[in-house]
Amino acid sequence: MRAKYSIRLASVVVAGAALAAPCPPGLHEVAARVAVLRGVSGPFSPPCRLIEPGGLKAELDRKLRRDLPVPPDLFIESLVRFGFIEGESSAIYQNLLTFYTGQVLGFYEPEADEMVVVDTPASGQVAGALVWAHEIAHAVQEHRFHLPSRLLAMRSDGDEQRAASAVAEGEAMLVMLLLNAPSADTDELERAARAVRQQARALGAPAGVPDFFVADLVFPYTTGFTAALRAYRAGGWTAVDYLLRQPPTSTAALLHPDRAGSPGGVPASELPPVPDGWEEVLTDSVGEWGLAYLLGRRLEAGQAAAVASGWDGDRMRLIRDRTDPGRWALAWRLRARTVEARRTIEEVMQRELPTLLVRLAPPGVPTLTWVASGRTLEVRAAWPQGQRPPRSPS
Repeated sequence: MRAKYSIRLASVVVAGAALAAPCPPGLHEVAARVAVLRGVSGPFSPPCRLIEPGGLKAELDRKLRRDLPVPPDLFIESLVRFGFIEGESSAIYQNLLTFYTGQVLGFYEPEADEMVVVDTPASGQVAGALVWAHEIAHAVQEHRFHLPSRLLAMRSDGDEQRAASAVAEGEAMLVMLLLNAPSADTDELERAARAVRQQARALGAPAGVPDFFVADLVFPYTTGFTAALRAYRAGGWTAVDYLLRQPPTSTAALLHPDRAGSPGGVPASELPPVPDGWEEVLTDSVGEWGLAYLLGRRLEAGQAAAVASGWDGDRMRLIRDRTDPGRWALAWRLRARTVEARRTIEEVMQRELPTLLVRLAPPGVPTLTWVASGRTLEVRAAWPQGQRPPRSPS
């Protein structure tokens, strides 16, 4: 679904100096260098807020409950019902919190414009100037383009949020690398990009954490870095600034930068209203990346990506019965780039979606209703009777 929905942090921070002061001394030095590199005038160094290691889990929980469109357990259950992951939502969330608590030593918080730093000796055992640079780059993004704040506001379109988040992470990685090697040429940066992709492929999900969260975690650091590097090679920091100011509005645009135009999208108004006796759980956009991941649970990854590349917009709505919370339903409307692409998506989804949606409204596979016309496809799964899909416009 969406990038911030992956239950991930902006990125990991490792401090390279002892935390004897509110901010590690090295942070101020790195902040000054990042400011010069990225054109920030005047003194620049975000304030720090130290937290005890035992308070990190609660800090992350608070952050996630603020950033997600619905409570974490409910969001994770939505992923289960939609077929993205398997497992019990409460256990998955606790596993995610435990995983991140063991990894994170701090992060940039745009809401308060501060660096949140975990006060632990471990932060002084690893040279962390490069990763400080990554986080300070996010602070610069906020000061110059308000991008982190804009990400928080993209709750209604997860695909757009995922694409914009990838640009933010990609630019921060570029800052980090160029700060370390100012004279690096494009070949060296390309090698760095390949190394990032190799590391991402080697990253596995810890016990109790579904693969989806790891895949969603690495996407910004691979595809996003590629996009930032492409812009930098084409027009230097001016081109990168434009990317930050106007990031792609979908993962399709991010994945296919050479395509003319941009996806048209599907407005929520084209979805059926919530029936009486039911309540909306989540309305969102899955996007090309999300569609490829979902189909990739049943197909070879390359085949799933090829099918999903025909995506040109989508909107889905998950609802549940007020009197029977175990009974869910789905309405999902997709638009393809061509009629042929819609036929391909339809053929694959009609074959694979029933199995993927087996947990939508147990027991058994839900009843699916399909309507296709022109480039548009709509599917309703376990949708209450009495509301038939309208014929789709071409």
